[in-house]
Amino acid sequence: MKKFLIIFTTLILSFNFAYADSGIPIEVVRIFDGDTIQGRIEKEEFSIRLVGIDCYETSDINRAYKQAYKNNLKIEEVLNRGVESKEFLEKLYKNNKNKGVYLDFKGVDKYGRALVVVYLGNINVNKELLNNGGCFEYVYRK
Repeated sequence: MKKFLIIFTTLILSFNFAYADSGIPIEVVRIFDGDTIQGRIEKEEFSIRLVGIDCYETSDINRAYKQAYKNNLKIEEVLNRGVESKEFLEKLYKNNKNKGVYLDFKGVDKYGRALVVVYLGNINVNKELLNNGGCFEYVYRK
């Protein structure tokens, strides 16, 4: 965790002026679901949680059942919507990755994931998912 914070602090300071309009450049390694990805800066990989949104789960875990109950859905519908969100993000990334992937770093959550707004060029991915990707707004509480 300390190594992660040191890397981010260093990168934020070093890229702050050069990438003031576009954020921290990263490489996307893997898309886990609609709101969680694996990223890489230089040789360091880390988990990224898209801040301000929450997508349905893609696997049959406890949180998926909570989403089903809260939204009055069957578990199958929650999982289907989760897969749709993930596919929306994968397609958005595939169609725009040549524009560059950038982060606007907002902090670290209790699981050690970077909380960020992701940009594909000028596209705010978090807003795209909120408006078109089957995700809903989520406010983090400490």
